[in-house]
Amino acid sequence: MSKNKGHSSKRGNLAVTAVALQDHILHDLQLRNLSTADHSKTKAQKRESRSKSLKGNTKAIIDTGLKTTLQDPKVEDPEKEYVLDPKPPPLTLAQKLGLFEPPPPLLSSDEWEKVKQRSILQGDSMQPCPICKEEFELRPQVLLSCSHVFHRACLQAFEKFTNKKTCPLCRRNQYQTRVIHDGARLFKTKCATRIQAYWRGHVVRKWYQDLRRTVPPTDAKLRRKFFEEKFTEISHRILCSYNTDIEELFSEIDHCLAINRSILQQLEDRCSHELTEEDWEKIQIQDETSFLEDVCLLVYSSHLNVGSFTL
Repeated sequence: MSKNKGHSSKRGNLAVTAVALQDHILHDLQLRNLSTADHSKTKAQKRESRSKSLKGNTKAIIDTGLKTTLQDPKVEDPEKEYVLDPKPPPLTLAQKLGLFEPPPPLLSSDEWEKVKQRSILQGDSMQPCPICKEEFELRPQVLLSCSHVFHRACLQAFEKFTNKKTCPLCRRNQYQTRVIHDGARLFKTKCATRIQAYWRGHVVRKWYQDLRRTVPPTDAKLRRKFFEEKFTEISHRILCSYNTDIEELFSEIDHCLAINRSILQQLEDRCSHELTEEDWEKIQIQDETSFLEDVCLLVYSSHLNVGSFTL
């Protein structure tokens, strides 16, 4: 009888161990969601849970007639860091029996700071994501408890593909994840630095171009080219300032010619008769007599002046 009891206890222990190992393997492979139960039952259970949640969320609203002050929603910090798994996973039966080591406890804030400092010293956020080989930029970024950094979407895709929770670099099992924003900060700093560099380059280039336009260079060839460009610029400016309407110019010329012709015609009408030789002789005699009269007046005035001095 005692032997039968010993065999039965051993068989029971083996059965419990087998069940515990099977449960641990299913938990490790994340296959607990694959249930062998009837799908209709699961759907009914889902409907019941939804109805219970709706009943729990509904609250009686009483209209008191008083104006309710709407409170402003709290604006969360977009760069706030938080842990994705704040609660430790439940222990499996194998871990409770001591067949496997339990998962490590959750890291404290100080331990997370040490992990982050280690990642900063390694420069993981400055390098591209090890999975997709792209920059982090503004996309969500996660830090593992082993101090490695990945895109959150890349890590989720890797876990879904491998069906395991192991680090893609160091193969550490059951890691903890924390959302960080170091890559986004570095990307913003890089963008701001690039914008400032482009702006400074634009300012310097503009200043140099203005300097080249105003100050002639010292080299003879460049100086000659500088003055040639200035001369062409001034001549072009002068040409542009003139009115180059040819039809208007020709109309003004025709108008001026018509005015000149009318003036000449008037002169011809007034001086139409020609002077004869007798007229020319009369004019000459008049000129001679006027000349003699002028000479006599000059002599007489000179005698008067001399007499006044003697007195």
